[in-house]
Amino acid sequence: MDLNDCHKKGDIKKTKLNKELIKSLIEMSEIKEKTVNSADLSEMNVSAYVSMAYDSLREFLEALCISYGYKVTSHLCLGELLSSLNKDFDFKEFDRFRYIRNGINYYGNKVDFEQGKEIIKKMFIMKRELYGHIRDFL
Repeated sequence: MDLNDCHKKGDIKKTKLNKELIKSLIEMSEIKEKTVNSADLSEMNVSAYVSMAYDSLREFLEALCISYGYKVTSHLCLGELLSSLNKDFDFKEFDRFRYIRNGINYYGNKVDFEQGKEIIKKMFIMKRELYGHIRDFL
């Protein structure tokens, strides 16, 4: 699906700038990141924490989209939009995270322990790299 398809399907809509919503999404994203970072990761639970780390990243990216004036209802369209609006956004890496998270949540796939730790780390790095684009709303 490309950006035009996302707009046609209504998965991307123009919205008013809502600073309170942006702050709330960032706050929830931070809570989830802190929870993951303070967890005692193990082979048994790493997949659950990969999924939570993805949720943290996605909430932050939704806040970023709102700061640009867009509400996005599809994870794929969120990536498409951000890659068109922000040169620092790595769509390919985000789409890989989305694919892994969907495998966990919808197909019961498990992530290898070391791979899971690395994915979590990369998700939070992606978040930090984009923080400068939303700093005015914090």
